[in-house]
Amino acid sequence: MVAGLAGRLIGFELQMGPFAVAELRASDLLRSYGATVPAGGLPLFVTNTLDDPAVEQTQLGNTYAPIAQSRRRADRIKARTPVTVVIGNPPYRERAEGQGGWIEAGRQGEGRAPLDHFRAPGNGRYENDMKNLYVYFWRWGTWKVFDAVPDDRAGVVCFITTAGYLRGPAFRGMREYLRRTCSAGWIIDATPEGHQPDVSTRLFPGVQQPLAIGIFLREPGTTPDQPADLRYTALGGRRTDKHSQLAGLYLEGAAWRGVRKAWQAPFTPAAETSWDEFPALDDVFPWTVPGVKPNRTWVYAPSKSVLVERWRTLVAETDLDRKRALFKESRDRKVDTVVDGLAGLVPHRTTIGRETSTSTPVARTAYRAFDRQWVVADNRVFHGPSPGLWRAVTAEDQVFLVEQHAQAINSGPALTVTNLVPDMDYFNGRGGRVLPLFRADGTPNLAPGLVAVLHERLGEAPTPEDVAAYVLGIVAHPGFTQRFTDELTTPGVRVPLTADPTLWRRAVELGRVVGWASTYGERFVDPAANRPPGDVRFPVGDGRRVTSTHAVQGMPETMGWSPETGVLHVGTGEFGPVPEAVWRYDVGGMNVVAKWFGYRKTNPAGRRSSPLDDVHVTAWPSEWTSELNDLLSVLRRL
Repeated sequence: MVAGLAGRLIGFELQMGPFAVAELRASDLLRSYGATVPAGGLPLFVTNTLDDPAVEQTQLGNTYAPIAQSRRRADRIKARTPVTVVIGNPPYRERAEGQGGWIEAGRQGEGRAPLDHFRAPGNGRYENDMKNLYVYFWRWGTWKVFDAVPDDRAGVVCFITTAGYLRGPAFRGMREYLRRTCSAGWIIDATPEGHQPDVSTRLFPGVQQPLAIGIFLREPGTTPDQPADLRYTALGGRRTDKHSQLAGLYLEGAAWRGVRKAWQAPFTPAAETSWDEFPALDDVFPWTVPGVKPNRTWVYAPSKSVLVERWRTLVAETDLDRKRALFKESRDRKVDTVVDGLAGLVPHRTTIGRETSTSTPVARTAYRAFDRQWVVADNRVFHGPSPGLWRAVTAEDQVFLVEQHAQAINSGPALTVTNLVPDMDYFNGRGGRVLPLFRADGTPNLAPGLVAVLHERLGEAPTPEDVAAYVLGIVAHPGFTQRFTDELTTPGVRVPLTADPTLWRRAVELGRVVGWASTYGERFVDPAANRPPGDVRFPVGDGRRVTSTHAVQGMPETMGWSPETGVLHVGTGEFGPVPEAVWRYDVGGMNVVAKWFGYRKTNPAGRRSSPLDDVHVTAWPSEWTSELNDLLSVLRRL
């Protein structure tokens, strides 16, 4: 029986080394069961799974004749052999556009490419994340089992891959395809800890991306108008704990939870509360936009003088190749790229390559949560400029709510707010989206009819600022995330709305404090309510007022906090009082104080995209002391 099964187990491997190891291990496994290798050998092949079997491969010399023969045999299986089960651990490679073969590009005269079945109408701006080898393999496996043979579509596809398809907006179409095509499925979330978890919790120590095992079944008689019955479970603890949980997991066990039924909804557990009935943030603020995406890190700096020096260095460079390296060219921005200016920014008259002006176009920006930095505010340096934000930032009383809509969060506030144009990774360094309170023309970015409904229920018509303040009062603090931790495993914030006027007013007032503190006193100002303009520090004499008791000298390399004294040590400098809650305050797992310092220490943290990134201050600027006092005051108020 085992020997017969071995003759039907087909393996594809691209590289000779892993192929040889797989063949050896398979043979040893057969012998351990007392079975023999089939007379014709195991059906294992050296081939690229994604190669089109309908296209003749390049002829290889006599030396490689066995490989050529292996490819031809594999192509016959790809093209003609019905397959009931596909199982594997596909490779992970980002920015793999053009490497998906016919799965990605399709075949001439055959209509849609197979990958297009994973796309959703109107979802194009998110689907860049689909340009990954593991996605191409998911589509190849589902095509081979479920689509290749119209009269034989029953079967199983099971892969362990990165977990982006469970929740990410790029994979809405993929999730709908699987729900419509399959009858059942089981999702094993192997990394509920999120991105870059502790090494001891990883199934594969060298893999920092979250992983998931997906098992999808199509039974005879499955119809596309009935969503698949999907189940979810998560593995917790250290690696050995997860191995034990996997060993004890059965498809009919008690560990599984039902998954949401909506066609494109994330593959995460259905809420056990009224969560799914609450309006989503974009139900309240319908216009959403990504933050600014420069695709080059040198355009940001915590010191304006650093950007001035970087810009002058770039402009003064006369060697074209050197200038390209300094600029860090990307697909949409090169030194000779001609682009229009952005509304509200200083206009430019030429390309970066021909620029001679040393007048640096800089603006304040929201780089990371609560971290106000500076940016070269010039469309020529932005890969993704998000022009709507630059037009909208000038609207009176504008604030930008920022949500982590594509990743699960389990700590910190579920929403942040700023009055500055935010970076695309502002929330916690891992993407997100921006929901402006006002559109560029100054009209409120509120759902049609929302104010009228609230007026009817509350007995008063709220202003746009009231609506934003209510949302901040409910959502923008760690208590909300703690209350809805389970629900927030499915990315996307929902807002419980009250019809009680007293509760509404309490939430609005709390939200005004949150908004005022988060914007460093630039919005929700009311001196009569102790919210003065531009000053978030506690009054002199208040025991909570943060002060610098020892100056920072030189450039600090380390920062630490003393639980005994409540003092924050920044090199030689000391700041206090700093409660533990302020020291540990995080947004989506990103420690705010540590992140802020990381960009300002001797050797700043973060990626380097250009030699310009090495231009940094040589001494601690006095304004950073003031800014740190402000940051600690903001977090104390929150």
